[in-house]
Amino acid sequence: MIDNALNIYLDEIGRTSLLTAEEECRLSSRIQAGDERALNKLIEANLRFVVAIARQYQGKGLSMDDLVSEGNIGLMKAASKFDGSRGLRFVNYAVVFVRQQIEKALKLETAEQRVENARDGQSRSVDAPLGGRANMSLLSVLADANSPLADSRVYNSSVAAAVEYALRSLDVRELKVITAYFGIEQDHLTMAEIAEDMQLKRERVRQIRNRALRRLKKAYKQRLAAIS
Repeated sequence: MIDNALNIYLDEIGRTSLLTAEEECRLSSRIQAGDERALNKLIEANLRFVVAIARQYQGKGLSMDDLVSEGNIGLMKAASKFDGSRGLRFVNYAVVFVRQQIEKALKLETAEQRVENARDGQSRSVDAPLGGRANMSLLSVLADANSPLADSRVYNSSVAAAVEYALRSLDVRELKVITAYFGIEQDHLTMAEIAEDMQLKRERVRQIRNRALRRLKKAYKQRLAAIS
């Protein structure tokens, strides 16, 4: 967010009253019963908290707008799981979710920057480096760092089969984002280019990518386990 937009946002969310411990407890009970209005109320009352956390990550690769957006995703996850009957205030519970979501986004942004800095003009396979000092590739994202396979420099048929199997677990839109982002059998595209090509907002593309990576990791591990 630019400063003016952030000030407007802060002014808007600042009009929501903070909640007492008793109110949080009542809301959490309603949320567990499926009350969407209670969920929204708990989230809205704590949006200022997300901004305060997001400020701590400025200058590390994401704009304030993106930091707040990612933090809000973490806040929503926390609100859906919060149990106020345990005596813990919501912000103390939610801080872990908010930080984890922001830090995960920063790591992905770093990988994206490596892609954007990579040299264009060549098709890449799932194990080809995307550029940068870390030699980031789709395989390096999927592989377990503690697995013997991860230490091998040989890209064998079992790993290839597992990656291909994982890619087939994606839907059409997820596959398009992942193949473009990692430059699989095509030149890599930046997040902005993918968003423009798919006529989506960059934040939406980021969400699709994150969801696709989670599905890929799960499918990849399942396939390796089945063929090992």
